Amino acid sequence: MMMLRVILVVTLVSAVVSAASSQAARDVYKRDFPTENVTMGMEANKNANRPKRKRYDYLYTESSRGILYGNPCALQATRKMGFEYVVQPAGIPGSPGRKELEKNNFFVKLKLVFTRGPWWKLVLNNRLRKCRQQSGDFVG
Repeated sequence: MMMLRVILVVTLVSAVVSAASSQAARDVYKRDFPTENVTMGMEANKNANRPKRKRYDYLYTESSRGILYGNPCALQATRKMGFEYVVQPAGIPGSPGRKELEKNNFFVKLKLVFTRGPWWKLVLNNRLRKCRQQSGDFVG
């Protein structure tokens, strides 16, 4: 009976110590949490007050031809549409298979049809053409 009490007390003490140490770890995290909110009068280190980040979908392509890869204006245009192009040449070890890439591209394009309209590709091509002209990538 005495042994059972000792085991119970040891277990209880270890649980309290681990809870206190995890609380201390959370307090350190809170203290070092980088603030992104600069609005006066708001608690900056709350998740609810942090600015929302947009999640971009990826359209995979085998070559960078026609997508102005590396052009900041083109990157901004595609992000405005809600996606980014990713150059994924065939045969790279560790990369997703061709069927997976095609399936991903199908669903991303389907989402774009419903969110940006059926003419999203024409709108994007017009924006990319303007980006090409502004950056000097366009001749003619």
